[in-house]
Amino acid sequence: MPSTPAFLSADWLAGTAGRLAAPDPAPRSTVGLRLRVTDPPPGTAAAADVLVDLAGGRLAVTAAAGDPPGLLIDLPYAAAYTLLLGPARARAEILERGDVTVLGNFSLLFFVDAALERDRSGHAAALRDGTAAPPPGAVRATGAEPASPGAPADSDADADALDRAAGNLPRTLRELRREVGASTPGAQFYASQHGRPLADVGLGLARPGVAMSAGSAPLWYCCAKPLLSVALGRLWEAGDFDPYLPVAHYLPEFGTAGKSAITSMELLTHTGPVPTGADPLHGVVTGPDEERSRRAYAAAVGPRPADPGINYSQWWAWYVLAGLLPAIDGRDYPAYVEQEILRPCGMDRTRVHLSPEDYDAFGDRLPLIHVSNLGDTPQPTWFWSTRGATTRCVPGVNTRGPLADLGLLLEMLLADGAAAGGRVLAPTTVAALTARHRTGLHDRYGNADWGFGLRLECRTLGPAYTSFGTHASPRSFGHDGLWTAVAFADPDADLVVAVHLNGKVEHERHRERIVRIADAVYQDLGLA
Repeated sequence: MPSTPAFLSADWLAGTAGRLAAPDPAPRSTVGLRLRVTDPPPGTAAAADVLVDLAGGRLAVTAAAGDPPGLLIDLPYAAAYTLLLGPARARAEILERGDVTVLGNFSLLFFVDAALERDRSGHAAALRDGTAAPPPGAVRATGAEPASPGAPADSDADADALDRAAGNLPRTLRELRREVGASTPGAQFYASQHGRPLADVGLGLARPGVAMSAGSAPLWYCCAKPLLSVALGRLWEAGDFDPYLPVAHYLPEFGTAGKSAITSMELLTHTGPVPTGADPLHGVVTGPDEERSRRAYAAAVGPRPADPGINYSQWWAWYVLAGLLPAIDGRDYPAYVEQEILRPCGMDRTRVHLSPEDYDAFGDRLPLIHVSNLGDTPQPTWFWSTRGATTRCVPGVNTRGPLADLGLLLEMLLADGAAAGGRVLAPTTVAALTARHRTGLHDRYGNADWGFGLRLECRTLGPAYTSFGTHASPRSFGHDGLWTAVAFADPDADLVVAVHLNGKVEHERHRERIVRIADAVYQDLGLA
């Protein structure tokens, strides 16, 4: 057998099986994915199954057989090479190409990426060493990154802010410090009561060698979805938009392939007919605009079930809903949100997406998402942090800004739509946005009752449905960002809390730490 056979050739697959001890496929810590190569060169497999042991880092690559595992990825040969044997930034960038499709639990890619980069078993390095030179267009990792410097010292302003926050919320700051350096390299936290800030701080690292400060601009993830809720609420208030009409009433091009009856309210409450794992933008979520538009509008759905259940949409539905703004108002999503929401609320540091000039100015200081695989050291990833990803508009996900700005949005809602720069919504519209539009449904991730694109507190349904802490009132509303962030407002306490932890952990571990931090706020304020 040649010492360096071509990637996915028969010799390569046989040599891989002979060199690497395969992980046990049974434990939850093992993730399976099938790579289907759209342009396999002669002599290479058109499909391969990959097992990744997230805990120990072991890998197994075999010719595809049987039913596909949890993740099914269609991609070109060069992209498949980069995914398995490339560096972290290049792995993230293959999702910007427009020729990759992912079906299944897309979020598992974060954990796979961290396991490949950490390579605790040395299996990834062994695969690279036993593989011929990369094909044209592929990127090969060059080995471990050099050790990064530690966190720079806090500035005087940051230190003073931490002292003030510790004076106002001592238990909360202890809980945040408990997580920093353990489950997450850094944290940003904002809280206010009666419109008065109690804490606006950053702790730890935003990325290797860069401190997290109160002015850092972390990724809001789905905590950005309320921006579109407010935007559509304004159009609803003006009588220009009815969320109970089919989306195709406003966007006729959407009403194809079984989608003619889907309403905006179904999308806003995540009860549409597209399962989460089948989101048509998986694989191109940060890809070219024309390809995202094509997939979003061409998606086909089957017969509508009598009880649709929860089909949470990370990006597909919000991409379509954002298209309502230019169709109804004439302004696109970034312009409308900037002019009608960010400016009146004073959210001057928030970017719906970065401009190329923004990226040049501070892209090398943006907080990175880090992933902790089952207690392992948080590993930085490049998903959502490359130039291509940060500068593309991904409504409901790709917004960045200090959490103090996100707090201003929630404070506006607590003030019945009034903001420092003028009224954004009428009180009746705020009531409509925060009302329970979805009831009687729940899923394994603690999702239950839902508002007009807003998550609602549901702890009365049981501990698994606690969103904002065990002391938050049932009237509390807000959103969370996939296993990194949460932001909510509690009208009964006139309280706003926003926390971002740039260390992504599994669902159960994240829920536990968020509830603990939120509960500490209520305890500090005598509201428990």
